[in-house]
Amino acid sequence: MLLPPSETKTRPSQFGARALDVESLGLPQLAGARRTILRAAQRTATVKDAAAKLGVPASAPELVARMAQLDDEPTAPPLAVYSGVLYDQLEASHSPAPDRRVLVQSALFGLVDAGSDRIPAYRLSAGSTLSRLGRAGSWWTPRLRPISAQLRTEQADGDSPVVIDCRSGSYRSMMAMASSESVRVLEVSPVQERGGVRKVISHDAKRYRGLVARALLDAERTPTSADEVVDVVRAAFGEGLLVELDADRLVIVDRVA
Repeated sequence: MLLPPSETKTRPSQFGARALDVESLGLPQLAGARRTILRAAQRTATVKDAAAKLGVPASAPELVARMAQLDDEPTAPPLAVYSGVLYDQLEASHSPAPDRRVLVQSALFGLVDAGSDRIPAYRLSAGSTLSRLGRAGSWWTPRLRPISAQLRTEQADGDSPVVIDCRSGSYRSMMAMASSESVRVLEVSPVQERGGVRKVISHDAKRYRGLVARALLDAERTPTSADEVVDVVRAAFGEGLLVELDADRLVIVDRVA
């Protein structure tokens, strides 16, 4: 499962917390790229217009200073750090079952593993502009292309050749992931239906994607096909939401009067 990050994050408690260790993160082939962008983020945090470049809101200027000292920031599992609409649907202490892999796209780390990695609360998005590197999302794209191919190969060789893509457009662009003959990639697409007319949900899309993620994380068994994904999510939603399969789209339909 691929999840987007969130702009809002919960800073881990400093009591007994471990500092960031880039070398311990999963997908170790990204270690060099992670070190490069970490240095660039710290460098950017020291320039005059750091807040604008990093996307730090005026209400939280302390985030700039923390970005400059990320090496010393406390860390925690990703599901305990990321917050906001999507992550409100998940349990911060939830650890994916051994046969399920949950990866979160990150403008700072490329990808992080929700089951094994520990990260700090950082402020960086795909649209952030970094010293000497430019736009973070664009910088990551060529570096994540081989990772996308690797992940598809690994998934094809497993018992469940299905990827659930809950990411937003900017993070899909950062690392494209499409279906192939051996792997089915399903994009979670929430729509609202009123009077038989459907329209794409944009404002609250993260909540529906969070509900899908929770349904699949809580499921007793891991679905082994796209049809089984529909069955699992449909059973979790009950009568509340409709679940349909439209080519490579997992459509969540919210009917309103």
